[in-house]
Amino acid sequence: MIKITCTTTHEGAEIVSDVLYEFSRSGVVVEDKEDVAELWNSELVWDYLEDAVLSRPKEVKVVGYYEGDYSEISDDLEKKLADVKANCPFAEPLTLSVEKVADEDWTEDWKKFYKIIEVGDVKVVPIWKKDEVSGGKTVYINPGSAFGTGEHESTRLCLSLMKNVRLAGATVIDTGCGSGILGIAALRLGAKSCLFRDIDPSALNNLKENLSLNGLSGKVEQGSLLDGIKEKCDLVLANITADILAKMENAEKVVKKGGYLIMSGIIDKFEKPLLEKFLKKGFVLEKRETDGIWVGLLLKNA
Repeated sequence: MIKITCTTTHEGAEIVSDVLYEFSRSGVVVEDKEDVAELWNSELVWDYLEDAVLSRPKEVKVVGYYEGDYSEISDDLEKKLADVKANCPFAEPLTLSVEKVADEDWTEDWKKFYKIIEVGDVKVVPIWKKDEVSGGKTVYINPGSAFGTGEHESTRLCLSLMKNVRLAGATVIDTGCGSGILGIAALRLGAKSCLFRDIDPSALNNLKENLSLNGLSGKVEQGSLLDGIKEKCDLVLANITADILAKMENAEKVVKKGGYLIMSGIIDKFEKPLLEKFLKKGFVLEKRETDGIWVGLLLKNA
């Protein structure tokens, strides 16, 4: 397996990607700070990034993998990149580096970044580490390379706040569930039922696999936030972002009186207006936890 990396500019990234895509059967990855900055400054989202992300180098890296010997494509690839240099000065400086990697370096390498997470009685365990744990309320997760295993601060905060809620026999909704860590943890901690919701069908497919890994079942729906839900529950789990959480207009109607709402994924500078919105809905703040810039809130529907 050959890893091909081209360093270019924001303006040149698209045309360089097109060139690399001809040779990389596994697709192309573009690492571009400017794309991230555009998202940050857009009207669509304002709560996804830490400042460190925006301080990355200005150079853009376009990465692809070739399943063969580099000599098979070297002349053709280098000629095409030379054409880009000659005709697209905005892509300069354009450099090329090539290295040989083992097949597992790109198919399995991401797994080494995941570890077993323990929050209170709950252990979130990547399925390939199943033999390394025993005891506790274990949540087995096979995230693929696209979904989390509980390492993000916001997930930890949710799991920690759940310790303050009596879950035995509770009815739960995990909205924006992703890989389902929170809802599965609630079931492990004694919840009677959990409704899992996400707008992304690939997330729901991953969730179903994770439910199966844990020998559990739950209702699974493709849907946005709490839209259309009529039945009341004891606990809503929502680990998303502040701008999306603010759109959860009917939370006080879905959470039973005396029930709870746990929200996380909130960057500290966006906490105040979000909290004020939910206090006006009749919720009271029971507990607040932080981890770096991230905030988790436990609210009770009074």
